[in-house]
Amino acid sequence: MPDNLYLFSAIAVSTAVTFGLRALPFAFIAKLRSNGFINYLALRMPLGIMVVLVAATLPAGIMDSAVAWPVAAALAATVGLHLLKSNAVLSVLGGTAVYVAILSWTL
Repeated sequence: MPDNLYLFSAIAVSTAVTFGLRALPFAFIAKLRSNGFINYLALRMPLGIMVVLVAATLPAGIMDSAVAWPVAAALAATVGLHLLKSNAVLSVLGGTAVYVAILSWTL
């Protein structure tokens, strides 16, 4: 069994590295706000996230006919919520809730 000092050191190093990696962007926040590429990403990422979610979800739903209609309903709910509210978090959570609810009731 490893020594307690070794375990504590491993946890401390992991904590320091994780904290440092998460704090690093905040050290450059002023430069990041004036960067055109970062501003472009900030505008386009909600759409990019939606495209990735659709691409990851649809192939599984298309292959299995029992899951195809819940996927279609969740996709419609997600798109509808996004068109109505323009809120990516609400859209993703709403589509996920519709999908989980339909699967819970049908299976």
